Parts: sequence; C-alpha cells; structure tokens
Amino acid sequence: MKEIRFVTDTTANMPPEFARQFDVKLAPIYVIFGDKSYKEISEMSIAEFHARLAEIKATGGAMPTSSQPSPADFAEIYNELIREGAKHIISIHVTAKSSGTVNSANLAKEMVKGAEIHVIDSGTTTMLIGYMIEEAAKAGDDIDAALAAVERVKANSSLYFTVTELEHLEASGRTTGHDQVVQAEIKIKPVIGVLDGVPKVVSPERTQSAAINKVIELTKAAMAGKKIKGVTIVHGNAMDRAEALKARVPSELGYTGKTYVTDFGPGLTVHFGPGLLGLAVYGE
Repeated sequence: MKEIRFVTDTTANMPPEFARQFDVKLAPIYVIFGDKSYKEISEMSIAEFHARLAEIKATGGAMPTSSQPSPADFAEIYNELIREGAKHIISIHVTAKSSGTVNSANLAKEMVKGAEIHVIDSGTTTMLIGYMIEEAAKAGDDIDAALAAVERVKANSSLYFTVTELEHLEASGRTTGHDQVVQAEIKIKPVIGVLDGVPKVVSPERTQSAAINKVIELTKAAMAGKKIKGVTIVHGNAMDRAEALKARVPSELGYTGKTYVTDFGPGLTVHFGPGLLGLAVYGE
C-alpha cells in the first residue's frame, strides 16, 4: 500500500502509460463551447475538440473558453485515495497565476479529512508536472524527500513554445505581451515562455522555422550548466511538426533519453491555439 499518492489536473498532458506508471489521479479541466461545458479527455477527446474548434471558426462562432476543476472534483479524488490508504496526497497543478485550479484544490483540502494534502502550485504546466511526480515518486514513502524533489524540478525546468493562430491569444488574454503581436502590421510567430508562472511573449519571430530555432536557443540557455533529465515535445494538433522537432533533440540538446510527444490538450489549446509547438525540459 502506497502512503504517498499523486494528483494533478488534465493540463499535465501525461501520456496514459505515464499516468498509470505513477498511479496519478487527474482532475478534469472543463472546456466550454457556448453554454455547454465538457470535461476534457473524458467527455471531449482531443480529436473531438479540434473538430469542434474548426467548425466554430468556419462559422464565425464564439471562441471556446476553459474553467478549472471544482472543489467537489478534487474532494472526490482525495476521498477515494484516502479510502485506498493514502497518508499523504501530493496535488500538483497548473500555474496559479493563470488558473484557479490551485485555489479549487485548496478549498477541497479543507473539506477532506484523513490524510495530509500538499497542494502545490507548479508555476508551469504540461509534462513538467509529470516530471515533478516522477522525481517525487523516487522518494518512496519519505514525504519530505518527495516534496523536496518537486521543488528541485520546479527550479530547474523550462517551457517555451511558439504559436501560429494569434486569435487565441487575443481571445484568452492570459499571455503577457499578446496585444503587441496581435496588433503588429506584419504577421508574427511569437515565442512564448512560462516565466515566474506567467505565459509571456519573449520573442516575436517572422517565420515558423525562426520561431522553433528560438525555442531551442532559449531552452539551451535555460539548461546551461545542467544535465538534462527529461524532454517533452508539446504541440497543438501538429504531430508531424512535433516529430520533426523530436528528431532534432539529440543533436540540439545533447539528450538521448526518453523524449515524450504530447498534445497540449483542449484546456490549454483554447488559450494558445492549434499549431502550437515547443519544448518542456528539466535538468539538474
């Protein structure tokens, strides 16, 4: 029986085999089209989301939005884990500066008895949360070591990506600097970094190839002096381009370990758009 269990939200974009390996419970982000909301993945798959989004754009409909899991969603998961014997629950979530997910988890924490619940703001998103869980799991039942491992990954990780459909940045309004690139007279391919928990435009590029090169350059700079321990290619319905970027990882980053390729998922793509492509990397 495991005394430490892990919870995150569906923005973590974990491959199913990864979630199974570490027995991670996922709280659902909600995707909202008009007056209807859907739990991402379980009620609206990635393919269904992109098909619906394309239809909305073709007909000039309102852009979709997203919403965090409710406290009740978290309480249900926490109580399930307590019934299974958890003594500690490490609940790591998408950056609190862009989502109310951490707040919902903290509200649920006050509703639940029977285990010590550690709600953590990852300061980021996607598979960097997965790497925090992977490192924490190595601590076994040592909660202090597990929590320290999470903080090490947080302090030594980077997430940079480029986007192609700028109307999502405008509609969302969550990316610092989006107004300059949206209003630019020439078409821009912005590079976005999640810095201090906030998505920010860090470099406006003229072409997609230049933007990807900038993503690689910024990632190298973030990992300078560190040994890279994990790389994930993140994309928004752009698998061919994601695989092409994956092929560059060994030569560009000097990393030959397991490289995941994962879709950003509906809950994040509503804010950044299809065509997104980038790197989530951590080191030590």
